[in-house]
Amino acid sequence: GTVKPFKQYDAGDPVAAWYLKNRGTDVVGQSWDPEYDCEYLRAAMKGMGTNDDAIVHVVSTRCNQQRQELKDTFKLLYGRDLISDIKSELSGDYKELVMALFVAPAEYDAWCIKEAIYGLGTDEQALVEILMTRTNDQIKEIRAAYPRAKDSQFEKDIRDDTSGDFKRLLISAAMVLSCFLFLLQLYKAGEARWGTDEETFNRIFSSRDYYQLRAIWDEYVKVNLGWYFQASVHNCLMNIRSRPMFFAEKLRDAMKGLGTDERTLIRIIVSRSEIDMVQIKECFLKLTNKTLWRWIKEDTSFNFKSLLQEIVGKN
Repeated sequence: GTVKPFKQYDAGDPVAAWYLKNRGTDVVGQSWDPEYDCEYLRAAMKGMGTNDDAIVHVVSTRCNQQRQELKDTFKLLYGRDLISDIKSELSGDYKELVMALFVAPAEYDAWCIKEAIYGLGTDEQALVEILMTRTNDQIKEIRAAYPRAKDSQFEKDIRDDTSGDFKRLLISAAMVLSCFLFLLQLYKAGEARWGTDEETFNRIFSSRDYYQLRAIWDEYVKVNLGWYFQASVHNCLMNIRSRPMFFAEKLRDAMKGLGTDERTLIRIIVSRSEIDMVQIKECFLKLTNKTLWRWIKEDTSFNFKSLLQEIVGKN
């Protein structure tokens, strides 16, 4: 579609009028005008061709909460489904990325888990990545959203599609047991018996993310079960692997060598873009001596590349 420029139009910026109106505005600021964005998106997709530069700019400069509002506003203004219009106008990995950005976080995680289970073979890495890096509250939201992504129950699908210790680990993460119950398990594995049950101790700590372990630690301090066990727990907490570095390594692995794992690239960048992308970029630079923006530039192409670069930012 052709986006008609305003009087101040700058040929170097396909959405110059929109930018001039909104620059300096916080992404979640009160002055944001969803109707203006919808008009711009409609113009970008209406008629012959698609103004991809306009779509990239609008989509990449709005947070997920605002994109949810855009879908509702677009429906009210035009009686059309924004996602359906996007699907009909775009294609390939670029389309998948844009559509992913318009899905609420819990719904997107649930969809990714469904794809990991029901796709061609089980994507164990995706399951571990999602279930082991989300907070308790996020896991609960994913569990609630899962039946909408797949007419089935979360735990049932995991039980049916995985096996052994891996299955038990995933189910444990998905069940979101209370911190106090984990505390009791730790106590029984430690001070409550002669010696220490390292297998139980390691299993519990390897299966909890930082936020869950932080809560366990807070509960432990409250009940004060003893200095030795407290010191042991403290040492484990201090040795938790850096979450941003974990994702930096995943992003590097998705792009290194021949070929690109676009699905992993999309999943991580979309899900972490509003959480810890700044820290991930710092870790990525330390890991590869190259910025994530530069690596994306060299490993992807066309509109898919442009949108990824806008999301992560150059600096």
